[in-house]
Formats: sequence, structure tokens, C-alpha cells
Amino acid sequence: MGNKEYLNVNELATLFGLKVQTLHYYDKIGILKPSYRDPNNGYRKYRFDQTYKLASIRYMRKLGYSIEAVRDFQDTKDPDEALQRLKERSAAIHEQWEEMMRIDHAILRKIQFIEDSKDEIDYEGFRIVEYPERKYISIGTETEIYAGESFYFYPTLVFYEGTKKEFGALLTDEVPEENVDIHTIPAGTYVVGYHKGAYEQIQDSFKRIREWGQNLDLEDGILAVNIIDQFVEQNNENYATRIEVRITDTH
Repeated sequence: MGNKEYLNVNELATLFGLKVQTLHYYDKIGILKPSYRDPNNGYRKYRFDQTYKLASIRYMRKLGYSIEAVRDFQDTKDPDEALQRLKERSAAIHEQWEEMMRIDHAILRKIQFIEDSKDEIDYEGFRIVEYPERKYISIGTETEIYAGESFYFYPTLVFYEGTKKEFGALLTDEVPEENVDIHTIPAGTYVVGYHKGAYEQIQDSFKRIREWGQNLDLEDGILAVNIIDQFVEQNNENYATRIEVRITDTH
């Protein structure tokens, strides 16, 4: 643009890759007012040195500062105070990054668990499986599970004992750092089958698995492991749940 002393709103917007409406908004809220407005047509004119102020605004917005924080920053006259604000923002960004990485790890954990489990799904047959000891976090009853993080970040377990249901979160890799009570599912031989559909009809699948294993010494409790659930499937008719009943250890 050469050595132009003034830029119109379109030129300034183009220079920064902004929409003209954004500059109009900055004018309206007072964080970047044009140095001159034509009294005849209202056209905005910006001095070229206002690009430095706009660059500062764009920098702060890219760092995630709110408009109000940008306004406060503009009022800062002391460079040391400005540096301190940048240090605080850096710390906040780092904290957000750690949280996003933790969530990403949870997503990858769920993906891996589903991919490892779904190929074994057989809605018709049953099989006997030897499982090692497995760890889980207790997350309470059906009225308690939604408030905590574990329900969302780990595969869900449901322990059925008669009419009683208790929920857990299966630990598929490392033990979480947060202060939680870790429980174990005992190692042993299990009869394994699958239920397809809504959880409200799962008792029918419980009946089928017990009929299949009627000549085995099965424990009373039943463990249901959510494979395909509401987090990956909107239609509950397509939910897939693994059902496990432990064979009593006779040794």
C-alpha cells in the first residue's frame, strides 16, 4: 500500500484478514476508533500507525483474551504490569492445554476399548472366557453417576445383584492420578454373552445366559459392560452390552 497515511476500513480489514464488520464492532465498543470519519458520507479513515494498535488487539484475541480484557490491557501503562498479565495468560493457556490433553486421552481410551471389544460381539452365542483381575472405579447408583467425570471418561460397568444396580468405570490402562477408590473385578472364568438394545430389556439376555449355563455353578451377580452406548450411538436399539457371569471357583 505504499506510504499511505490513511487506510479506509476495507483496506485495513484486508490488511489483517478481518471482516469489515469486525472493525465496525471495534469502533462501536471503543477499542479501535477511526482517527477520522468523513462528515459527508461517514466513511472511516484510520491512520497507518493505528495498525500497531490493531495488531496488539489481534494478538490478544489470538491468545484468548476477552474483549473486556483487551480493553483493560489497553489501559495498562506499565510494561511490567503488561508482562505480568502475559505470564498469567501463559499459565492459563498451559492449564487449558493440560485439561484438553486429558480429555483427548479419555477419548482415545474409549475409542481403543470399543475397537478392541466390538469385533467379539456375538448376539446369538455364548462362550467361556478366562479374565484376569480388572480394576474399576465405583461411581455409585443410577442417580449419582452423571455428576462425576468417570462416567464420561471410562467404559461403564453395571453390577446387577437381584434388583440392585451399582455402577463402575472400567480402568483400561493406568490408574488415574486423582484421589479415587480403586476396586477389583476378581479374576476367573466367566460365561460371556451380549445384549443388543435398550438397557430396559437386558433382563431377557440375563435369562438367556443363565439358561445356557444352567449346568455350570454360576454366581448370583451379573456384570454388564457397555461396549456401544449413548456416547457413540443415538439409537438405543443399537446399544451393545457385554454380559459376564462368573463361574464359582471350586478350588
